[in-house]
Amino acid sequence: MKKIILIIPVLSLHFGCVRDTNRQERALYGVAPATWSSATSPGNQSSEHNQTFWVEQFPDPALSQTIRKAWISNPSLLAMAERVLASGEDVIVAGASLYPNAKADLSGSRSKRNLIGFNFPNGETSFTSKSFNAGINLSWEIDLWGKLKDRRNSAKMRFKGTQAEYSAARLSLAGQIAKAWFEIIESEGQLRIARNTSVTYSQNQAFIQDRFEKGLASALDNDLAKTTLSSAKASLARRNRVHQASIRNLQLLLGEYPDGLLDRNNSGNLPLLDSATISSSPAETLARRPDMKAARLEVKASGIDVGVSQKSLLPSISIAGGPGSRSGEFGNLLEQRFRIWDVTGSVSQPIFQAGRLRAQIRKAKALRGAAIKNFKATALQAFSEVENSLSGEKFIEEEEAQLEKATEAAESAAKLSWDRYQRGVEGIFNTLEAQRRAFEAESRLLSVRKERILNRINLYLALGMNALPEKP
Repeated sequence: MKKIILIIPVLSLHFGCVRDTNRQERALYGVAPATWSSATSPGNQSSEHNQTFWVEQFPDPALSQTIRKAWISNPSLLAMAERVLASGEDVIVAGASLYPNAKADLSGSRSKRNLIGFNFPNGETSFTSKSFNAGINLSWEIDLWGKLKDRRNSAKMRFKGTQAEYSAARLSLAGQIAKAWFEIIESEGQLRIARNTSVTYSQNQAFIQDRFEKGLASALDNDLAKTTLSSAKASLARRNRVHQASIRNLQLLLGEYPDGLLDRNNSGNLPLLDSATISSSPAETLARRPDMKAARLEVKASGIDVGVSQKSLLPSISIAGGPGSRSGEFGNLLEQRFRIWDVTGSVSQPIFQAGRLRAQIRKAKALRGAAIKNFKATALQAFSEVENSLSGEKFIEEEEAQLEKATEAAESAAKLSWDRYQRGVEGIFNTLEAQRRAFEAESRLLSVRKERILNRINLYLALGMNALPEKP
C-alpha cells in the first residue's frame, strides 16, 4: 500500500507532463491557416510535397558550384557545424548518468601518533603506521522516476534542434550566395548600360561641339551636352563602385579575402522567370522549414525539462561500493588474503532547499512558455515571409511587363528625337531627355528583373525548399 501511495502521484506527474506536452505540440499548429491569402489563384496551391531543388530553377551550373563551395568554406557555417558536434557530445554526457560510474583508486598514507598518559618503562612515546588501499569504486544512481532518462531525451531534442538550425543556416547561406550572384550579374548589366550611355553622350557632345564651333549650335546646346556627358561619367563611376561592392560581398560569403577580384567564368544575362506556383500549404511549410523544426524541438525539450525539475522533488536512490584490498604494506595489495569489498546504499529525500527546487520548476515552466511563444512568433514570421513574397511577385511581374513596353518605346523615341535634331526640327534639350529616358528605362528594367529573382529566392527560402541535393 505504501508503494502504491508513492507511485500514484509519480505516474500522475509523468503522464500529466506527457499529455501537457502533446497538447501544447498540437496547439502549435493552430496558428496555420488552410491556404495562402496572397496566392494568385487556387490552382497555384497544392498539397503535394514538392521535392524540387530551387537552385535548379535557375539554369546556371556555376551558381550551384559556388553554393557548394560556400557550404564547405564559409567560416560562420563551419563554426555552427562545430557547435552541432558539441551539442551531440552533450547527449553522451547526459546519457552517461544512466549507467554506473566506475573508477580505480590507489591511495597510501603514513601517520605518527603520540602516546600521552602511558608511562611505559623504556618505552616509545610515539609510533608510526602505514596504510595502503587499492580498489574499484562503483557508484550508480538508480533512475527510478525516469529523471535521468528525461535529461538525456532533452539533450537529444536540443541536439536535433541544433542540427535543424544548421540546416536553416545552410539554406540561408545558399539564398545569400544566389542573391549576391544575381546582384553581380545585374551590376554587370548596369555597367554595360552606363558605358553605352557615356559613349553615346560623348558622341553627342563631340557632334554638338563641332556644330557650336561652326556656329550651327548655341552655347546652351553645348553646355547641356557637356553636363549630360559629365553626369553619365559620374553614373559610370558609381556603377563601378556598386559592382566592386557586390563582388566583395560574394567573396565574404565564400570565406575569401574581399579583394574585389572575381572570375565567375560566366557573363550571362539575368534569367527570365515564369509565374510562381506554390506546392505546399501553410501547415506543410511549418513542417518543412528547418528553423520551425528547431523551434518545435525546443518546445519539446523545454516540456521535458519541466518534468525533470518536478521529479527533483522525489527521493533519489544510490548504490556505491566495489572490490579492493587494504594492507599496511604496499606489496600485500595483490595478495588474496588482503582483499575486501563493500556495498553502500542510500536514499535521499529533499526536505529544505530554501526554495531552490520550486524555483527551478517555475523557471522550467517559464522557459517552456517562452519556447511556445517563440514558436508562434517564428511561425508568424514564416507566414509573413511567404505572403510578402507572393504579394510582391504579382506587383513585380506587372512592373516588369510595363517596363518592357516602356523600354521599347523609349528607345524608339530616342532614335526619332536624335534624327529630328540632326535635321534641325528638334531642340537638343528634348533629344537629350529622350536619350536619358531610354537609358533609364533599360536600367530600371534590369533592376526590376533582379528584384523579381531576389523575391523568388525569398519565396523559396520562406517555403523551406531545399537548395540542392546533398550530393552533386
